Amino acid sequence: MVEKVSQDLEFMPVRYNNSPYADFDKARFFGSMLVENDRFVDVQPWWFIEYFNHCMWNDLCKEWTVGHCHRVLLNAQIAGQSGCDHTDADSDNYLSVIYMGHGNSGNTVFEDDVVQWKLGRLVIFNSSVIHRGEGPESGYRVSLGAVYPSVPIRKLVSIDGTGAP
Repeated sequence: MVEKVSQDLEFMPVRYNNSPYADFDKARFFGSMLVENDRFVDVQPWWFIEYFNHCMWNDLCKEWTVGHCHRVLLNAQIAGQSGCDHTDADSDNYLSVIYMGHGNSGNTVFEDDVVQWKLGRLVIFNSSVIHRGEGPESGYRVSLGAVYPSVPIRKLVSIDGTGAP
């Protein structure tokens, strides 16, 4: 399955408009938003995202009461194109999951740790932790970055600051 997903990800459409904090002066790379608030955007529903989310909700992340997908972003980088330090959420009530989906290098770097690239590897961490994705040594690297509320959705403050019902 890992190889099939890698082949699919290699040909997923991307735009050159991905940037943490929407600031192209800090960083700019290829990517596409695949899912926002449990709904596919920009692409047709893809079987792997459904499978991936159900694995998170029902198995790998169930102890964090994950049951809703805030977003899934496809991140793509070419050789020498490293990301900048960023967080995936300002609140520690979110959980990030990186899926290393295509390529042969491009580590995930945290302040005190480096997770080596391995095709099919999952990296699970609190979304408020600073991290970055290194570009591959050669070729094309694709990862999926998923963000999940780690408490029941009714207890979260909405992104626009108005408060969730």
